[in-house]
Amino acid sequence: MELLNEVLPPKTGRALLVRSGEVLRITDLEGQQVVDVAIFNANNYRDRLSLSYSTTRYAMQYSAKRSGKAEPTVLMSKDFLTEGDVLMSTIYTPLMTIIKETPEPKGVHKVNQRMCNRRFYESFGLMGVDGCHEIISGVVAPYGIRPEDIPDTIDFFMNYHHDCASHAWVAEAPVSKPGDYVELRAETDCLVAISNCPEDHFSMINGGRCTPMRLQVFDASDARVG
Repeated sequence: MELLNEVLPPKTGRALLVRSGEVLRITDLEGQQVVDVAIFNANNYRDRLSLSYSTTRYAMQYSAKRSGKAEPTVLMSKDFLTEGDVLMSTIYTPLMTIIKETPEPKGVHKVNQRMCNRRFYESFGLMGVDGCHEIISGVVAPYGIRPEDIPDTIDFFMNYHHDCASHAWVAEAPVSKPGDYVELRAETDCLVAISNCPEDHFSMINGGRCTPMRLQVFDASDARVG
């Protein structure tokens, strides 16, 4: 059953409750649009998304030894998140799992650094311009969440990668096409705050223009998800 279906206009935000087992689908309607997503445990807003934990994996390596015992745990760090990866919280709570994404190549999302904000725009001489931080701050304020308590976001569809030769991070036009989407299954009740990224001033982060996104929430039993 579809529980929510609405269009998020450019440069706006939305906060919504996604309960355990429900699936949130975020669709890029026109292509090359970024959304910044902050996630909070709905039962404890101080327990919120940690991309450091989300991009770290603990893999048990099983040997063929006669003992049949597991080898020591192996720690692996990733610089991207994609299907099957779990978005973890600051106290190791599994918040949401990425169960499907359609853009190719997969895993092209920003998982480091802060979101755009007024001070960021001021550094380029643009005064009074709200960024994703201000947009998300506005939609979570009714829940008593302060701007300084907003975690780093996962920025879906943002083509942000490290250029080793220049020792710098580079933002290019997103790879998402019209109709591409990502689906997230809630592993606990989550408050999800979304900013439809407003950056169209000096970069190709949103392909040079800001466009609408579709937000849908499905019941876990809906056959259309996954």
